[in-house]
Amino acid sequence: MKQLLSTGLLLLSLTAPAHAQIEYLTLDKQELDLPARSFYVEQVLDGRIDRAGVGQTQEEALFGLANSTQPLDLSPNLVTSLTKFVQAQLPTRPGDQPVLLLIKELRVAEQAVSATAGPAGTTLTPAGTARQARATVALYLHTAAGYHFVKTTTDTLRPRSLYGAAYGHERNIANVLQRCLAQFSAADLLAARRQPAQPLAVLAGIGRLAPAGGLGYAILSPATSLVPGYYPSFLAFRNNQPVPVPTLQVNRKDHTSQTGDSLREIFPQLIVNGKARALPECWGFSDGQRTYVRYQGQYAALARQGDAFAFVATPKGSLWASAPKPTVHTLDLVSGRITLFADAGRPNPHTDTARIYVYCPLGADPAQTVFLNDKPVGELGENQVLKLAWADPVHEPRLRLGLAPALELAFMPNFRQPVYVRPARKPAPGKPPLELVAPKAAEFDLKAIRLRTRQ
Repeated sequence: MKQLLSTGLLLLSLTAPAHAQIEYLTLDKQELDLPARSFYVEQVLDGRIDRAGVGQTQEEALFGLANSTQPLDLSPNLVTSLTKFVQAQLPTRPGDQPVLLLIKELRVAEQAVSATAGPAGTTLTPAGTARQARATVALYLHTAAGYHFVKTTTDTLRPRSLYGAAYGHERNIANVLQRCLAQFSAADLLAARRQPAQPLAVLAGIGRLAPAGGLGYAILSPATSLVPGYYPSFLAFRNNQPVPVPTLQVNRKDHTSQTGDSLREIFPQLIVNGKARALPECWGFSDGQRTYVRYQGQYAALARQGDAFAFVATPKGSLWASAPKPTVHTLDLVSGRITLFADAGRPNPHTDTARIYVYCPLGADPAQTVFLNDKPVGELGENQVLKLAWADPVHEPRLRLGLAPALELAFMPNFRQPVYVRPARKPAPGKPPLELVAPKAAEFDLKAIRLRTRQ
């Protein structure tokens, strides 16, 4: 029995994919056919807001284990892959006009398809996985004056049967691009010349959330100095506001992984009365020279890469996965997301405005002025609700009661659901007098306020 178990574990380690590695798609074997076009693609730009790959695939489970997901991207990246593909498939012909393709969206997805029962208990179509693709592409005509907008097209490839769903992601990407580009064939390029021309720099900035002056985060400032301490949250790191710990020490242990890679484990400690103690549960820390992030129970050193930070970590796989290799991860400073993609991107919100409700239940202090990022937005008294809007996805809202230097409540904006804030029920020294409230609890509070104010 023991020998059988060992054999099974070995088989799983050999057949299971490496944990959390990117699977790259190539379009080399795909085709485009646009005989009616009057243009050739001179350049491709990535205008997506979320540039963290093109989707993910489900890894098949073994022996009843749960499926795992694996991120997908084009090889070596979207711009290089699509430029090579469309230029090879749509070569320049006499009379063709140069255009620029701006990719605003390119995603693939997978969806389980149930088996369809036929007559007398037979199976008409078997169960399987339907692969889908979606693209949004904008076309710009290039002239000596600049780039003139022509048209934007969107298409979704959603097979309705398992027969069509069996195509690979590469073929679906090529097909959905074919359908988008076909809509450009009838576009009036002469009329586009009358549209205002834009410089290339403007188009290259589409999808980028950073303002022209940079992101403006304290951790990116050349004047920022690091002090020994720990970051209780991602925002504390981004704003370079650690809890100071002058006695912080860092121990390091070098060893070799199962794949032969050299690894260094990091153990930060506090020295209190001559005794070493572990750091409190935190997002990361600084030793005064470098910054570190806690990821999957281990600390990794951060290295700045443009307006983001990168670190090397060994993903923790399950018992069934093959030995994972140390992998570069990216920390995106806008969203706080950690991904395997060099351009981590930002989540694309369903709306462009976050809704913030600041309310005051019974037993609160006298009415006070509420400030949103140092600007007064209203008075908050008992049984009152302030409805605020936040449209800046790059920076965090900061709320406070009363004039500075009152402590502020800072949080990441949520564009997908309302954010609720109320005066803290148990104010603590050194903590903001406002607190975030879970949606269910807040909805209960707001319902009670509505009932009281109707009386």
